[in-house]
Amino acid sequence: MSGSLKMYLHSCTGKDLSDFELHMLCGAIVHNAPFDQPLAREKFVEPILETQFELNVVPQEPIIRLSKKEHVDAFFESGQLRLGCFNQYVKSENTEVGDDQEGTTTLLAKTKEFGVIAGKYGSGFNQYVLCTYLGIPDREIMEKFGYDSGFIINDPIGFSKAIAESINATSSTFGKCIYHPHKAVLGFPKDANPYKLSHESGKIVTAAQYFIKPERYSHQKEFRFLWEQHSNINEPKIFDCSPARQYCSRIDTAHIMNQL
Repeated sequence: MSGSLKMYLHSCTGKDLSDFELHMLCGAIVHNAPFDQPLAREKFVEPILETQFELNVVPQEPIIRLSKKEHVDAFFESGQLRLGCFNQYVKSENTEVGDDQEGTTTLLAKTKEFGVIAGKYGSGFNQYVLCTYLGIPDREIMEKFGYDSGFIINDPIGFSKAIAESINATSSTFGKCIYHPHKAVLGFPKDANPYKLSHESGKIVTAAQYFIKPERYSHQKEFRFLWEQHSNINEPKIFDCSPARQYCSRIDTAHIMNQL
């Protein structure tokens, strides 16, 4: 069994589109505007190319998991690590953690046979998530999240694989999030059929669709880890991820919290 797909809108042009037409179509979907009426030029949206997302690429900047000291201690002492999920973020009332658009993205795909497939889809609800900070956080960021500690992930590849094995994930992905005024991604699938609807219909764009976030969250500088499961996940869960500890080390956040 795979995760469910929420299909809010699904369409197919049957022909290729110019950039002007593509941006107009994307804007209409993003703004929930009717297709049979003119769209104001300021509402046009240029989607981000899926090729702009660097997935499974190790960054130069440090990857920091921010948390409360008690949770960091639990991870290093017994391997306990809490993994989140999209459904959790959709429901959260915490302004830093919550995002009612999590998992929902406007997707467009250029195909040779069907022209442009486009729509608004919700997916990824069968993935566990770990959100980290890319770079060195300052005191303001720590306070926004309500955290006082953290650890650095020295080897994201080894860390991701270790957790995948610990939770029996079917696949894993990590990467830097891109922030944009509108969550819209353009893909170039080799094999996509708009007339065969299933949970696979939301995969007309690669996993890049899970690494785009609204611009208002840009201060978070998120580097995201995902682990796919066989079915939907409704709540966060604490796992024994002891093998992942060897790829991490504690960081001294006291000097950050003592900043004036």
